[in-house]
Amino acid sequence: MQKKLSSEYFEDLLLTIKKSKTPFYFYDLDSLVSHLKQMEEAIDDDTTLWYACKANPMSAILKIFRNKGFGIDVASFGELDQVIRSGIKPKNIISTGPAKSKKYLDYFIDTGVETIVVESINQLKDLNEVGAKYNKKINALLRVQLDWDGGKSVLGGDEITPFGIGEEDWKVIELKNYEHINFIGLHAFQWGNLLNTDDLEKIWDATCDRLKKFSNEMGIELQVLDLGGGIGIPYDLTTQEPPFEKIAPIIKNLKSKYDLDQIWLELGRYAVGSCGHYFAKVVDIKRTRGKDIIVLEGGINHMARPALTGQAFPAELFNSEYFDNKNTDLKNFSIHGPLCTALDYLGDHKLPANTKVNDWLVFHQAGAYGFTEAMPFFLCHDLPAEYIFYNGDFMGPRTSKTSADWMI
Repeated sequence: MQKKLSSEYFEDLLLTIKKSKTPFYFYDLDSLVSHLKQMEEAIDDDTTLWYACKANPMSAILKIFRNKGFGIDVASFGELDQVIRSGIKPKNIISTGPAKSKKYLDYFIDTGVETIVVESINQLKDLNEVGAKYNKKINALLRVQLDWDGGKSVLGGDEITPFGIGEEDWKVIELKNYEHINFIGLHAFQWGNLLNTDDLEKIWDATCDRLKKFSNEMGIELQVLDLGGGIGIPYDLTTQEPPFEKIAPIIKNLKSKYDLDQIWLELGRYAVGSCGHYFAKVVDIKRTRGKDIIVLEGGINHMARPALTGQAFPAELFNSEYFDNKNTDLKNFSIHGPLCTALDYLGDHKLPANTKVNDWLVFHQAGAYGFTEAMPFFLCHDLPAEYIFYNGDFMGPRTSKTSADWMI
């Protein structure tokens, strides 16, 4: 089985679990830097990479994307403020997300954000009025929700969602009526976590084809086509994620085929997912009705993805023998967290048969959609700490918090 942790910080992690009273997240930021460097080297100058910070808005991670020259995609007041505090310049921020009130748009423009993804006609009217208030033309991408034949996705797939509106729905507007909007392009993104580059290419090709025709029908000069993201990572320890060296040529070919000036990608899971790990202690092991069950100190209160998607983060036993190549008998365990709901289920995993109470498990691929996607306040359990490894140093920027820190 492929090991997802490095020996560089192994002793630091062993010491951390000895001292820890609660579960914690750990991010290998040196591996993140290496991953981003591979993307930088593969991409051309006419492709802009944005980091979708909803995947993980930790300041240490945001600063790495800032230093590597990525733009940042934000979708809330809180994300914007976190990104600004992390030193990202407003001109390097793009605003996405379906819920943008006029007050919201005003705040973003007043802060200095220059590009807005517009998701409805109401948003377009509000943004035009905000532009008039500040006497400026605001860059905008119209988000188009395309209909597809078959298939679901975390972003909707063929379902009707709140992301953007359909092609025919946009055609009722007259661009000339929005004199404070600079229509620079289009946005379409409704397929996520794709592992097969052939599937990715087919979806992107169909998207480019339809949006190119749509831009001509609308009279929009297609300076930018934003394909969102969709590049996936595997949630097992044997499958490799799609290498960006195979993805970059796809983008280059699409630009040539459809005569596109710029393609934008908003990467979240693919950018940061593999650098993160979640550690939790075993508090009980039992057998009931023919099934072996492990109960952990943390569960979907710290990482809700298994309950939301039905797909678990891959898990291993973590101890002093983690890197030893010993043939250990494995047993299938059903792993659950501490919450008083059967939803707190982290999947069935093959672990050493001699796993015992007070051992620690590590869940991989948890750098994206981990703690900030969770339900941390249910049952008033402690919030997890966060540790990082960066430039060869092991650090703990955030300690665990108890319910006394937020309960009133």
